[in-house]
Amino acid sequence: MMQRETSMIDYEYYDWTSLISADERRKMVTDIEYTIAERGYWENSPPYQTNINIFSLTPDYWNNLKMSFIWSAFAFIKREAQIKSVKSWAYKTNVDTQEDRNTYWHQHIRENNLVVSGVYYVKMPEGCNLDTSGTELAHTTPEGDTTYVPAKEGHWLIFPGKTWHRPGILERTNWRYIVAADMEI
Repeated sequence: MMQRETSMIDYEYYDWTSLISADERRKMVTDIEYTIAERGYWENSPPYQTNINIFSLTPDYWNNLKMSFIWSAFAFIKREAQIKSVKSWAYKTNVDTQEDRNTYWHQHIRENNLVVSGVYYVKMPEGCNLDTSGTELAHTTPEGDTTYVPAKEGHWLIFPGKTWHRPGILERTNWRYIVAADMEI
C-alpha cells in the first residue's frame, strides 16, 4: 500500500485504489459539487474550498477515506498515537480559479501539537501534467528549493504539517478535485 519516496523532503504516498474505487471517487466528485452548489465553501479562502468536515458525509466511501487517512498518517509517523483532532476539506480548482502562486504558500501548525497533513487526489483534469499539477513542497522555506510531487489519483500524499506547501501548477480549465486533511496528535 505504501510507496516510499526519497528526496530532501519528507513525504510518502499511500495507494488506496483497492479500497476506494474509481466509481466511488466519481461519487466523491458529485458530493463535492453538491456541497459547493449549496454554498458550502469558504468565501475568504481559495475559491471552492469546502467549509465542512468532508469526512462527515455519510456514504461509506467517505468513512473509508477518513480511515485511510488515519492509517496513512500513523504509517508515516511509524507509530499509533492519541488523536486530538482530524480535520478535512475538499478543494476544487482549475487554471481560472487557482490562487496566486506567489502568495499561496502555507503550512498547518497547531501550537504544542504535531500535525500530519495529507492530500488525496480524487480526480485530476484529463491531459494535465501530473508531474507538476500535484503539490509543491518547499525544502525549508518558500524562498528556497522546492519539489513538485506528482499527483496520483486514489493516493494519499502524506507529509508533516509544518512543511510549506501549495497546489501544483494547473494548466487546464477542467477541474482538479482533492481532499486535504490534518491529523493533530
